[in-house]
Amino acid sequence: MSSIDRKVQRTAAAKQTKKTRAENNAVTKKKARATRAPKENDEPISPEAEARLSELVKRIVSLHRRSTGQVFELGECLAEAKTVQPEKRFGRWLKENFRYSVRSAWNFISVHERLSHHRERLEQHAIGSTALIALAKGEPDQIEDVIKQFDEGKSLKPQEIKALVGGKNDEAEEQIDTRQLGGKAGLQKMAAAKLKSDMEEFHRLAALVLEELEEAISRVTAGKRIILRSLATGVELRARHASDLFKDIAAPLRPVEHLPRGNLSHAKIGDQTGWGAVQDSLYRLGGVGSWPPRDEMEKWVIELAHPALRFAVHGEPYVASAKLPAAPVLEVAKVDSDVTKNDQTTVEKEEDADETPPSVSDAELDSTLNSLMAANKAPAEAHMSR
Repeated sequence: MSSIDRKVQRTAAAKQTKKTRAENNAVTKKKARATRAPKENDEPISPEAEARLSELVKRIVSLHRRSTGQVFELGECLAEAKTVQPEKRFGRWLKENFRYSVRSAWNFISVHERLSHHRERLEQHAIGSTALIALAKGEPDQIEDVIKQFDEGKSLKPQEIKALVGGKNDEAEEQIDTRQLGGKAGLQKMAAAKLKSDMEEFHRLAALVLEELEEAISRVTAGKRIILRSLATGVELRARHASDLFKDIAAPLRPVEHLPRGNLSHAKIGDQTGWGAVQDSLYRLGGVGSWPPRDEMEKWVIELAHPALRFAVHGEPYVASAKLPAAPVLEVAKVDSDVTKNDQTTVEKEEDADETPPSVSDAELDSTLNSLMAANKAPAEAHMSR
């Protein structure tokens, strides 16, 4: 009997030990999670943002994704929720309120962002959420082709849509040289290939510029000054190339006001818009000669350039809060040893020259040229006779 009692006691003790260990582990894990929580998750947000997030939660809960329109509304709500809170807080917010993964949320956001121009047509065909998510992954011309098939009365399953927009082309088609494809369709394919390549390179360069800006701002946060020489080394060439790519991708071409018969020129996008700020920031960062004095430069980087690059790379909302003072172009021109500054000055002078209206008529120019040719002719003939 004593041996049986000891076994019972040992079993009970083992169970109690196991229970205690489990409780201790749970407490330890809870503390560890609290310790490892990213700082971004603990950043306070404004009461207005909290109120708006609460409204979005109620709206999203009421959507059941039963209709095409509800899928678009869900994507729109999630896109707004992402912008009103810190980036790394978004995942936790999704999990706590809806048990959505970040990937699922991005799928719905993609439907809203990439298919909104076709929303009315897609609602007419009552396209489901799975098919919409698959369609949103296509290129613009592929999306249009699929919707045209819906317009023609065809019924496409999600897997069929994936095959149409997923790049599952024949090897022969992949090897076609788009430069040899004529007509509007050929030009569109060649332009789409260039746009895809340019977009990838632009976002790569913009992300690198943003990384350098945030490293510089971290010095200011730590009570130090931005080292302008180091910042210039990190951003100037990348920003200049990103600026060139941006102009080709998005800047409209316009006639030069004072040169109606001249070539078209890339126009500026509105300064008070997000992409206008991106255009201006990349152009300024790409030319050290256009940088203002240190104090003004630090303020401009923090209040304008950094938010603009966050807008370009992460899609965060942009609010204009600073303006860059006029660059001291004439003073920069005095420094002959600084090639970059002289290049910047030359560019601005050339732009001024292009925009200066002619001050003489065509007839006066012809008369001047004839007199110069006559003056040069006599010395030339005398030289030949000798």
